[in-house]
Amino acid sequence: MEKVRHSCGCTKKYRLYGPAHSVRRQIEHREAMPCPKCKRAAEEAVFIATCEESALANTEMGLPELTGTAAQVAYAESIRRDGVRDALRMVNSDQEQDVIDTLSKATAAKWWLDNKELMFGAWTAKAKADFTA
Repeated sequence: MEKVRHSCGCTKKYRLYGPAHSVRRQIEHREAMPCPKCKRAAEEAVFIATCEESALANTEMGLPELTGTAAQVAYAESIRRDGVRDALRMVNSDQEQDVIDTLSKATAAKWWLDNKELMFGAWTAKAKADFTA
């Protein structure tokens, strides 16, 4: 068992295999990186900041609040921000409000999560198909 001190300051033991030069290289590689726990925490912090930034941008565009669990809403906000931006790039400036009005009808976070793979103008067409009576 080799003890490794990660760049974040955490120490962790690893079972490393191979010749001495290979083990040394593995240790050096791990020392240059944060430990898995700190890396995950940093990624979560970035994700949360992105979701909060997306929610603010969506509110500024006049989009209604999403419904769903807290986790669904947080993730769906960033999907919706990107979807609205993509849809707005595909239309003229005089059609922008129509696009925003159409996409405003999708207030369930689940809808955005289920349709996250859509590209560009498909967002508006899908919303029209799902929410027009």
